[in-house]
Amino acid sequence: MVSIFLILYFFFPKHVAADIVVHDFREKTIKLKRPAERVVCLIESALTGIYMLRKQEKLVGIPTNVYDEGYYYSETFKYYSLLDERIRLRKIPAVGNWESVNLEKIISIKPDLVIIWANQTDVIETLERIGIPVYAVFITKIEDIFKEISDFGVMLGAKSQAEKLINFVKREITDIEKIALKIRSPKKLFYSWAQLNFLQTSCKGSIVDEIILKIGAKNICGDIEGESKVLTMEKLILHNPDVIVMWHSKFLKPEDIRKNKQYRTITAVRRNSIYQFDETFIFDLWTLKFLYAMKFMAKAAYPEIYTFELEEEKRKIINFLYGKKLIN
Repeated sequence: MVSIFLILYFFFPKHVAADIVVHDFREKTIKLKRPAERVVCLIESALTGIYMLRKQEKLVGIPTNVYDEGYYYSETFKYYSLLDERIRLRKIPAVGNWESVNLEKIISIKPDLVIIWANQTDVIETLERIGIPVYAVFITKIEDIFKEISDFGVMLGAKSQAEKLINFVKREITDIEKIALKIRSPKKLFYSWAQLNFLQTSCKGSIVDEIILKIGAKNICGDIEGESKVLTMEKLILHNPDVIVMWHSKFLKPEDIRKNKQYRTITAVRRNSIYQFDETFIFDLWTLKFLYAMKFMAKAAYPEIYTFELEEEKRKIINFLYGKKLIN
């Protein structure tokens, strides 16, 4: 619980003349008198967008999983340490994530903007009640990623940089789609989230589905709606994917799938066409880095059509997005 003292002491005025106006993913109007200068970000994928905008100096609070990667993340601290000396030295307070939030700590550092997942309604309600502007995020499609970075550009005074980033990614996608026009017989692709259950996937309407379609392949569960679905073993075998792409997992690897006798009749398994994202930071599908994941999946599905070199593409994309040589 937040003490009454803190609520009163750090009270923010609720009605201000606004020069900056955006609408978040709740369609809530966010009004700021000037670009935000003290930003608390509770979402790692949103945090990375702030670094792409070159506005990291505004950060006064970050997600806990930057320092404590836990089960779901890998290499996160390494990359942020290269991007920001304050993170390397653990000087920026970690104030929460999608699971829990330290409200007193957030209020004590007096942010003029908090970025948070839209489903964290109790936290949002408390922050807004005391007058702290909150931008709530809910990413379900590629266009949402563009909206988020565009809105951040407006709120942080980096509109031109946001446009530059978005235009770069859109040009690259257009190039991929032009190549995909050459494909006459789409391969069937199964995407596995892999961390908790190999059969967990993303279906019609998801970012994963958008990526699969843009590279000229067919999502084996593209006939059903859903961001997160668990297929039955029978359905996976029946659809018989030509290619399998797995999200990063610390415990489940392609060789585990190859050795599993239940999957041995699947074409992707028989042909050893199983690929895996080897870390989470570079392949983050909820950031502009989805572009590299898209190229990785394109190369996995159609190596004879997408002739680019993945390591070269990784360097080009990541170093451009962050404006720094993160990948040698």
